[in-house]
Amino acid sequence: MGQVKQQVLDEIVRRIVEVAQPEKIIMFGSAVRGEMGPNSDVDLLVVKSGVSHRGRLVGDIYMKLIGAGQAVDVIVVTPEDIERYRDSIGLVIRPALQEGEVIYAA
Repeated sequence: MGQVKQQVLDEIVRRIVEVAQPEKIIMFGSAVRGEMGPNSDVDLLVVKSGVSHRGRLVGDIYMKLIGAGQAVDVIVVTPEDIERYRDSIGLVIRPALQEGEVIYAA
């Protein structure tokens, strides 16, 4: 068990910022807890205002992450989503905010 290498994480963030220009990226899950196994991915909540085509943006991010050196699970949310669902049990926003670590802020 371990954590994602900082160099790999920096590259992931650089690529996401390049394609999405988010306000914030929050890492959560096993990567933050230091419990990553050989088949773990890095869970990222990407916060971006004014997303009209969320699925397209997620696809663009995944395309940009090809070859980044680590499997990544990306969830794109708006600041409004965070405010609306921050306390909703069963949605990923709540645990991401509770245990997450901001790894990028514009």
